[in-house]
Amino acid sequence: MTFLDKTRGETDRGRALVAASVIEEMLEEVLKAFLLENSATKKLFESGNAPLSTFSAKCSMSRALGLVSAEEYRDIEFVRKIRNAFAHSILTSFEDNQIVSWAMAMKVGVAELETPNETSEVALDDPRERFSFVTTNLVLNFYNRAHYVRSHRLTEQNWPL
Repeated sequence: MTFLDKTRGETDRGRALVAASVIEEMLEEVLKAFLLENSATKKLFESGNAPLSTFSAKCSMSRALGLVSAEEYRDIEFVRKIRNAFAHSILTSFEDNQIVSWAMAMKVGVAELETPNETSEVALDDPRERFSFVTTNLVLNFYNRAHYVRSHRLTEQNWPL
């Protein structure tokens, strides 16, 4: 089942939660592909109070290490905020002013569709559609990122004393 299959037909809440979950999992894969392959790295993600156990921490660390672009980082932060809004209130929808503002500020992949095109069926002025479009682009961007990052994986160093 693909990302599009998982989000198609979802409620607003489901769409936000699934998109955020998939992106968070992909960021974790990218980070693990870059960091040393050892038990210390595993503890960063899996121990009781693991420093990289949250979506926010994975997002910030990915940006700090240069594993995601500034534009990707900004949009992941919007995805995270939208996910949190849906997770903490049953009344949240893509019609809420704050959600509309965050969704409409998302940009990854949008430039390609901003040129007039009669065949484009994506309504980027609709916050639901824009959120779906941008999160799909983020997932596509990260699909092979771990593979590419792995070729730049950190290696053990022997530092002078």
